[in-house]
Amino acid sequence: MTTPQHFLHHAELFQTSTDQLFAGLYAESAHWAASQHGNYHASYHAEAQSDALAAIHHLSSQLAKPLQHYTQLIAEAKQRALETRTRAHAPFSNFLVGATLIAEDESLFIGCNVECSSYGLTICAERTALVSGVAQGKKRYAGVVVAADTDELTPPCGACRQLLYDFAPDSVVVLVNLRGTEKRFTMKELLPEAFSVTFLQK
Repeated sequence: MTTPQHFLHHAELFQTSTDQLFAGLYAESAHWAASQHGNYHASYHAEAQSDALAAIHHLSSQLAKPLQHYTQLIAEAKQRALETRTRAHAPFSNFLVGATLIAEDESLFIGCNVECSSYGLTICAERTALVSGVAQGKKRYAGVVVAADTDELTPPCGACRQLLYDFAPDSVVVLVNLRGTEKRFTMKELLPEAFSVTFLQK
């Protein structure tokens, strides 16, 4: 069965618009064709589109809900992160960050950065969202959205990456800014060779 992480990672590649759809999947199919044949010719175009549609139907058959449902879930998480960012308490840095965590049951938990006059006590948006979720009994997460007003998208800091890895090692991490720019990673891409609870169980 496809996992929630798989849903979230691929949902926005599967839009109802064919043009948007092929923007994601067709590029991957073309890359595969080039690697197999040494170069890419226009004649592969129709075959790659067919492969993309076949991939869509295959994934759809494994989903508990329609693909559009997961696309909308990510969109809502992004919107909440952007809105929560405006409530950040950052009188010293003026660097406002919002975050949304998507629990595996699809509930959403928001957070913003909260600065302190004793700088070392400042807490990041990702951790405030996580603490809120854990306080409500949610300990596994499928997605994380981080929103900041920077041209170069802002990823979680090292401390947040470690804490998130404990609760969301297979999650998708989506970075967004106020101009609609987006970049996506997996948690394992952001924290390769991570320390985890498995080391404590040996």
